[in-house]
Amino acid sequence: MKAVKLVIGNKNFSSWSMRPWLLLKHFGIDFDEVQVPLYQRNTAEKLGPLSPSLKVPALLHQETTVWDSLAICEYISEALLDGKGWPASPRKRATARSVCAEIHAEFPHLKEHWPMNCKASVDLSVPEPIANEIARIDAIWSCCRRKHGAGGEYLFGRFSIADCMYAPLAIIFNSYGAVLSAEAQRYADTLLADPWVQSWIAQGQAEPDDTASLSIVSNQ
Repeated sequence: MKAVKLVIGNKNFSSWSMRPWLLLKHFGIDFDEVQVPLYQRNTAEKLGPLSPSLKVPALLHQETTVWDSLAICEYISEALLDGKGWPASPRKRATARSVCAEIHAEFPHLKEHWPMNCKASVDLSVPEPIANEIARIDAIWSCCRRKHGAGGEYLFGRFSIADCMYAPLAIIFNSYGAVLSAEAQRYADTLLADPWVQSWIAQGQAEPDDTASLSIVSNQ
């Protein structure tokens, strides 16, 4: 067993699980992946010993349990990465935390009507509330890349927690045919080409539609 254990849900649609998983993978942190399929009759029972909220994701490290994607990413950065999960510059770090908090708390219409589905490929109609939320995300991506992205292809140059928080949106926009500005589309393409994002998508697409067992996989 590894010192770090990450409890996740189905990779096809658990966008919140993807976020800390991506951070651990990008920074080469060795961990055990515990997958609990969601929306099963025994999901809560299986999550009981692992996650206080009975939701995914949850991180277990030594005597510490952390739940909620952003809190997990913060903990990983502080406890395992010596702060390297965030940009080094205080100005960039403040902006990165702000845009992470925004995706964490806002965009209710996208979250309700455009859930992540790695298997989906369809052009959906875009009602005004969703169009407004897409436009806001487009503005975040474009602004961060222009102001803070020098020296790399990610939002703040090198890969950070901010990219983990927005990676599922690249999958969602690609799945449902969202139209983005040229700058935002370049960033979405960067995320979609990322090897670990591609790995998550492939594993999500390979999942059966009805998975009822708990599995533990050791990760490198």
